[in-house]
Amino acid sequence: MRNNLLDQIPIDDVLERQKFILFRIFSFTGMVASAGVFLKMQVTIQDAGILPYFILALAFILGINFYMVGRIRKLKLAYLLMLISACSLLHLVSYSCGGIRTAGTMYFTVVILYAFMLLGNRPGKWFTALVIVHVAYLFFISTFTNHTSFDFFKNDPALINQDFLINAILTFLLIASHSSYLQSGKNVVIRMLEQTAEELKEKNRTLKEKNKLLLQYASGLEKSNRELDKFASVASHDLKAPLRAIGASVGMMEEDAGDRIDGEMKSHLDVIKGRVSRMEQLLNALLEYSRADRQQGTEEVVDTRILAEELRLLLCSEKHLNLKISNRLPILVTDRHKLKIVFSHLISNAIIHTDKLIVEMELDCFEKYNAWEFSLKDNGPGIDKAFHERIFVIFQTLSRRDKLDTMGAGLAISKKIIEERGGSIRVESRPGFGACFLFSIPKKSRPAPALN
Repeated sequence: MRNNLLDQIPIDDVLERQKFILFRIFSFTGMVASAGVFLKMQVTIQDAGILPYFILALAFILGINFYMVGRIRKLKLAYLLMLISACSLLHLVSYSCGGIRTAGTMYFTVVILYAFMLLGNRPGKWFTALVIVHVAYLFFISTFTNHTSFDFFKNDPALINQDFLINAILTFLLIASHSSYLQSGKNVVIRMLEQTAEELKEKNRTLKEKNKLLLQYASGLEKSNRELDKFASVASHDLKAPLRAIGASVGMMEEDAGDRIDGEMKSHLDVIKGRVSRMEQLLNALLEYSRADRQQGTEEVVDTRILAEELRLLLCSEKHLNLKISNRLPILVTDRHKLKIVFSHLISNAIIHTDKLIVEMELDCFEKYNAWEFSLKDNGPGIDKAFHERIFVIFQTLSRRDKLDTMGAGLAISKKIIEERGGSIRVESRPGFGACFLFSIPKKSRPAPALN
């Protein structure tokens, strides 16, 4: 009954589903017990009065209380009303059905049991205390006053014994139905625990396989890093050596030929020297890119405003640079060398690609929940949205290589350094309106100390 309400309780909330089923058991067995006692009184006792109808009313209250619950959040109130109604009737019956010796007192064992199961430990203790007080009260008024009697049973021992027999049987049936469900419910819980244990074993097996794959991947990655180091060594020595030899040979040819070199030959030799120089720059850029996220620097306290001031003095030699540095630039605990590389490449990139006589830039920083976000705005030609991702790829440039002296590696190196530290970088720009590069650096677990 009321499976629609049971379905509202999550399937994995075993305890709440068990409480609802116990509530259903109590409601129906309570209705049956109340109706049975009512019929027994009507059949065996002449002129029983209104007391049997109070007992029948409890059957209706239990039924109405069960069927009127519409939402699971109202269930706890329904549990409480059910138990209070039962206690109230048992107290009322005691006055005319024997006081301290009334057979109805046995039903309190069921009430206490359900109070603990449905409402929890603390309410269960309160109901236990209430029953003890009730019994002590009945003892007092049964012993020292004439407020209680067996008048309902006409003081007939046969009827009194019969009442005890019926109520004892009904009490035992109520406890048995409750215990039977608990036993089956225990098995359900055990089966769920066993199923969960099997699922955990399967997950552990899968996790071990994934760990094995991760170890293999880590081993492969370590091997790749060693190969990359070898490549870097080759790039910095073996490949540069022939280039230097070519450059030196061209210089010697120019010296030996002297004035005999005509204009066309001079042009060809200049092209060779230019290509040699560019090749060496490309190798240097590739070497710097390969090592950008693998070289471990030293963490130290860095005043980013002072670092930016140093770069402004260093980079403003060729073109007039007007770099506004915000007072919001923070003091960080970070790798100063790598942060300097990022700042340097971003500022140099704006200087190289500017189409203005005066380079206007603004460096600012904003504090977020778990990161510092730096922004560098410039007054350059801007970048079309279609190229916002491309500019961060190594050796990708938007200008012809013979027009600008750039390798197209600065932004790629910056991106690699920032992402290695858990940050991100992006650009906001459109043609004719300059560009704004934004990159974030995660905050450290400990704040940077103030600098004097």
